[in-house]
Amino acid sequence: MSTPLAKRIFVAWLPDYTDPEAIQRRLAVRQKHLEGIVQRATAGTIKLGAVALTPESIDEQDKKFNGSILFLEVESIEEARRIVESDLYWTGNVWDKERADIRPVLVSTATPLF
Repeated sequence: MSTPLAKRIFVAWLPDYTDPEAIQRRLAVRQKHLEGIVQRATAGTIKLGAVALTPESIDEQDKKFNGSILFLEVESIEEARRIVESDLYWTGNVWDKERADIRPVLVSTATPLF
């Protein structure tokens, strides 16, 4: 009998496409995307998800999105990639597939995140 692989932490930087219709594509599937993220977070696969903002919009009332960041706890980078590529933001052409980046990370548990 084989033993399961240890789970590891991966971070996914998923920049949005920059064409004029990108924000409309994001908003069109946002609710369903968030429901999927909540399901994966409840299952323990996604540990943290965040929307990235443009630097100039951080102090503005109307925030401008430019991507997403996910921390995933899974057995392999291939599994992390499958999760990302099954997300509505991937299949709905919100995330820029050419610039997406998934990497293993080591997280310090001695330091609180927030």
